[in-house]
Amino acid sequence: MSASPEKKNPTKAERDEKRRQEEQKDRRTTAIYSVVAVAVVVAALALMVWNSGLLQRNLTALDVNGVKYTVADMQYYYSSVYNEQAQQYLFNSTQSVKKQVYDEATGQSWYDHLMDLAVESLTNSTALAAQARSEGFSLTEESQSQLDSFLSQLNTAWVGQTTSREALIRANYGPYMTYDRLVELVEQELLASDYAQSKLDAIDHPDADYDAYYREHADELDTVTYTYFLFRASLPATDADGNTIERTDAETAAQMEDAKAEQKALAEELKSKLEGGADPETLAEEYKNQMYSSSLSAHSTGSGLSYYPYGDWLLDSARKAGDTDLFERDYTSSCNYYVIVYEGRALVREPAHDVRHILIQAGDGVNPTQAEYDEAETKAQSVLDEWKAGEATEDSFAALVNANTSDTASASSGGLYSNITVSSNYEQAFLDWATDPARKEGDTGLVKTGYGWHVMYYVASKDPVWKQTTASALQNQDYEALTASASQGWTISRGVGMNFISA
Repeated sequence: MSASPEKKNPTKAERDEKRRQEEQKDRRTTAIYSVVAVAVVVAALALMVWNSGLLQRNLTALDVNGVKYTVADMQYYYSSVYNEQAQQYLFNSTQSVKKQVYDEATGQSWYDHLMDLAVESLTNSTALAAQARSEGFSLTEESQSQLDSFLSQLNTAWVGQTTSREALIRANYGPYMTYDRLVELVEQELLASDYAQSKLDAIDHPDADYDAYYREHADELDTVTYTYFLFRASLPATDADGNTIERTDAETAAQMEDAKAEQKALAEELKSKLEGGADPETLAEEYKNQMYSSSLSAHSTGSGLSYYPYGDWLLDSARKAGDTDLFERDYTSSCNYYVIVYEGRALVREPAHDVRHILIQAGDGVNPTQAEYDEAETKAQSVLDEWKAGEATEDSFAALVNANTSDTASASSGGLYSNITVSSNYEQAFLDWATDPARKEGDTGLVKTGYGWHVMYYVASKDPVWKQTTASALQNQDYEALTASASQGWTISRGVGMNFISA
């Protein structure tokens, strides 16, 4: 066992060096804790700023030729485009648009498509408003009144509720929107719209432009006359006693196949009879209890046929009067079989007519008795007399509709039906009154149809429907040319703020 080494006392120099190292270590520890403390404070402050929305609100989402628009601005335009497209049921508003495909060929999502539309809309608004200001153009009285009404609503809608004006604005226009910025955006939109409309109204297209547009779009503008018979295969949800029918998936599939085979056989049978020369009206009566619906000599513009499986067939240039065919469309819980008879195609050049009406239904509107007709006529006359005793204006007629009409389809529009022509699908007596060449604005009368009695008010005659459609299309082309000119040479770039738009 070896001896322990001799223990020496540290020299003064060694003690000083050790003390210096310990002090340096303490300073490093203090510095580290200080850095950590500062980082915690910075993180807390950053979180507060983030939660306040100050950072996101001021991030640039879109730069339109040097004009910077924030997340709040872009959210306003995106939401406007979203709501407009949603109202047309162009996508499923109950699901994320980021997961819905807009263009199968490119894989573009609905979100990307809507964002493109929003960028285009904001760019156009910026360009047109800038041009308007450079020319000293100001809001029209109508738009100023519209703006004033909007501001009044913003300043009163929240009164008496457990909210504030700012909270109401954030709830409706995005979490970063402020009152002042919302007013600026709305005013710019109105100015751009007024300016564009003033330019468009100054353009008078000659007949040659209308004819040229028709030649290019005849399939959309022509009116097709055809007869259809619709057989529908579906399964009842309840039994005769109103009890829900329970089925397994296998049972549903098997029963649905049986129903489809039955309805298709009926459709093929009717088609065969038509091809054998049977009268369509006679067949409509013969199969009325087996069909879902039918219409003899129905009319539709080419554009209105695009949804149906027989649309392209009817518009085929090879079609001849009397051609007949069968078309099938399968849905999730039903299947339709259409038997179609082509009758003809033409451009309807006659004027269109607008009328208002109040339907006084006779009985339940199905095969009314004479007594029910008489009762309905008495009430219809009473309503007309009430109107005549008042202001006797179009507005006062429209005001009587809700309280009296049985026609729920037109109740919300004051009984209005627009663009009626002799080829429209209305009951003949109603159609004859509305399209009478001798009819004058403000004419009234009573008309009897299979539903009851109609109190009629003639609004006005207008250009033929095809010409109205063409005028709208030409104006759209003019608008595109106007915006393209106003923004010619501009640079548009998207910023990091685009990442904070709520879809």
